Amino acid sequence: MKTLAYFLAAAFLLSANATAAIKIDSRIARNMDDVQSLGVIYINHNFATEQEAEQAIQQDAQQHGAAYYHTILMREPGSNGNMRVSADIYR
Repeated sequence: MKTLAYFLAAAFLLSANATAAIKIDSRIARNMDDVQSLGVIYINHNFATEQEAEQAIQQDAQQHGAAYYHTILMREPGSNGNMRVSADIYR
């Protein structure tokens, strides 16, 4: 019974990761004919690193039902520590 529980837990974790939005570059984004644009998402938050900002934009894209996202802008304006991130999202 324990083995079955471990197997089901592992399968759940793998399937959850399989649905994560995938980052694409601008060349791929321009040539994607079979996807639907869902719009643009924006995050203005105090991130310690660019990796944290990228993870947040990926999670936000996933919450909007996106399969793919393309980061448009990632910058830290001024000295307040907030980082602005925006991305196109696609289904």
